[in-house]
Amino acid sequence: MRLFSLFSILLIILSGCGGGHTSDRPAIAVSFEPQAWMLKQIAGDDFDIVTLLPAGSDPETYQPSISTMKDVGKAEAFFTLGTDGFEKSLTQSIASNFPDLKVVDCTAGVEKITGTHGHHDGDGQDHESEEFDPHMLASIRNSIEIADNMTRYMMTIHPEKSDEYQRAGEELKALMKAMDDSICKMNIKGKSFAMRHPSLSYFARDYGLNQIALQSDGKEASPLQISRQMDQMKESGARVFITEKEHASVGDEETAGQLGLNTIEVSLNSKDWLDDLMKTANEINRN
Repeated sequence: MRLFSLFSILLIILSGCGGGHTSDRPAIAVSFEPQAWMLKQIAGDDFDIVTLLPAGSDPETYQPSISTMKDVGKAEAFFTLGTDGFEKSLTQSIASNFPDLKVVDCTAGVEKITGTHGHHDGDGQDHESEEFDPHMLASIRNSIEIADNMTRYMMTIHPEKSDEYQRAGEELKALMKAMDDSICKMNIKGKSFAMRHPSLSYFARDYGLNQIALQSDGKEASPLQISRQMDQMKESGARVFITEKEHASVGDEETAGQLGLNTIEVSLNSKDWLDDLMKTANEINRN
């Protein structure tokens, strides 16, 4: 991609310049804010954390700064979720510019799903994609697996602190497990919710919910497709339309108003994503 060839040139030009990561502490790079928050719970202040996609940013349009990419090159490891699009391009750039940097896929044990990010060919029909859904952190259960993988890797690179990291990791997983148990006790199985982008497919899978989205694969649907999806939202009995900071649209409030749906806003790429998942469950349960 042109973006990352430009990165390569600028990184060479700026390689001798000051700025960027100057702390005495080692650094670890992550793709998303929830990963940064989990790593902070596991390792405390032992590491500076370089986050490539800031909270609230749209991964389909955001471009990391040159200084951020320089900081990645100084990190001990890059924790990725191995998703296509944003992360795929980043990983290719990192492998090219920093071949010695350890890239760690933290999704071992995560049961990925496909078919949620289909595409439209202009024929009025949906076509499923075999690419896996990238929104793995929209599942508390997935997040537990990811936190466990991060904990194990931290224990290998700093074995002298393995007991401390293991204890902190177990506390983190216990916190998330308690949240998952709390949602499981709600009377929400079989209920429906609406949103623009299909970002909560894992969440819907975990709790037996029906997600109805206006958009798929990051592409705007045609008026006919939108009409069809709105009809489905009406028929499903959905009572809430979930909006996202990462995929905000000025039409969301209007769509929700036409359907008589309550709206709540969430951010699935922030340190408060777990609270937003709980907020989503509570709103669905309330309705």
